[in-house]
Amino acid sequence: MICRRELIGYCGLAVAAGLFPDGIHAAWAATDALAEEAKKAGQTEVVVAGGTGAYGERVKKFIYEPFTAETGIRVISTGGSYGEKLARIKAMTQVGAVEWDVVTLSADSLTTDTQHFFRNLGEQCQETPNVSAGGVDGACLQYGVVFDVGGGVLAYDKTAFPNAPRQPSTWRDFWDINTYPGPRGLPNVGTPWWPLLAALLADGVPADRLFPLDLDRAFRKLDEIKPHVTVWWRSGDQSLQIFRNQEVVMSMMFANRARTLQAEGLPVGISWNGAPLDASVWTVLAQAPHPLSALALLNFVYSRPEAHAAYMTETRGATAMKAAVGYMKAEDAAQIPTNEDIWPQIVRIDRGWLSDNQNTVIQRWTEWIAR
Repeated sequence: MICRRELIGYCGLAVAAGLFPDGIHAAWAATDALAEEAKKAGQTEVVVAGGTGAYGERVKKFIYEPFTAETGIRVISTGGSYGEKLARIKAMTQVGAVEWDVVTLSADSLTTDTQHFFRNLGEQCQETPNVSAGGVDGACLQYGVVFDVGGGVLAYDKTAFPNAPRQPSTWRDFWDINTYPGPRGLPNVGTPWWPLLAALLADGVPADRLFPLDLDRAFRKLDEIKPHVTVWWRSGDQSLQIFRNQEVVMSMMFANRARTLQAEGLPVGISWNGAPLDASVWTVLAQAPHPLSALALLNFVYSRPEAHAAYMTETRGATAMKAAVGYMKAEDAAQIPTNEDIWPQIVRIDRGWLSDNQNTVIQRWTEWIAR
């Protein structure tokens, strides 16, 4: 852990970059104030329903343990899938016996149907001021704050197209079988709006006019590529294997998985052009038993750029904290989605539209993929 004294040398960098309104000291002060308020109210612990496995261990190392060391507030961690956690939240809320304070979910989970389960942090996250001060544009979602950030990138075998005028870089290229021949991969992981977005972009729809999704047009475009999709992958691990086994020359895949292939030495290229946003959010439950300690934890998350940098370096992923790139090697910082060159290329999901249409989309996708 890097302590405050060690970070003093970085404060000038943070102030100069405008990453916090009054520098890193302001972020510390905001965290301390919330933590002290929580402890005065007898809230000396916070229960987090987060991730498990290697992911959970990294969050514990870079977030939970330093938070407890600084504030004295103990973090109790549990886990589960996004679906399992949502179901548990609904059940606990219905009987008025909420046990969790903070929950990590997919950003797509924050819809008009679910937001009443979560605390309204304010349109600019006024209850957690470090988020607006230190987060990338869009880090505050009012009912949650973005933590992990990724995307469904276009990954391709750089050796597969020796006769092409250039390497593929768009979803239009993905659909261009003549210029870029070979088998494709697409995800079938419960988020069919990802390949639907890619289909519309390939068909010429501008990125800022994708919603409301024209499902008829998207499925017609998917009909064109379906004969060339040899793998509809069902997990991140499978998306890795189809490249390792040379089953495909091109696929949509999670960005951190594509970077894993690069780290293994495979000749894999990545294009962020039109990548659907993949983000996890940290939320405070509306009936949280320790709401003040929960707010203190969220605020703390956005006062540790060096911890975010270390986390990103280990995971090859990204978080939504602006200052973190200043603590990373240039070659690593250049590949994270919050990089100023990449962030504008990522397609945001219209959560309002998704809330109203999600079941319809999933049902239609299920029927289409089975044909």
